[in-house]
Amino acid sequence: MPTSEKEAIAVGEGENHDAQPEVGQEEARPGVPVVPMVGAVVKRTSRFSREVVATMIALASTAFGVVAALAWNAAITAWFNNSFGGQLARVTPRATVRALFIYAIVATLVGVVVIVLLGRLAARINAEPVEFKYPVVPKS
Repeated sequence: MPTSEKEAIAVGEGENHDAQPEVGQEEARPGVPVVPMVGAVVKRTSRFSREVVATMIALASTAFGVVAALAWNAAITAWFNNSFGGQLARVTPRATVRALFIYAIVATLVGVVVIVLLGRLAARINAEPVEFKYPVVPKS
């Protein structure tokens, strides 16, 4: 806890944070330091945030793709075993095979809808995915 009024101002106590000017409109107020680099920091932060959102969209899209692929794999495997498996046909009844195909269709539809919505979000915020490339060795 600050012991003097100068320490209270330095720590930021007693300031009205709601009344701060917008970015680029900093003005000198008594006891409040002016930070000229706020605009550059905000630009970097928003770029970083777009990259983070783009990466999370890519990860979510990949996850939905994997879920749909695994659902189709289970359905087709069960159908194949039921049709051509002999003894394995008794393990997977026809109702289960139908349920697996319904699950695969629903998982695919949900994945497509979510991926389309995430793509629209990425376009709205102008997010470009981060590409990791190996450094190119210059030819001599």
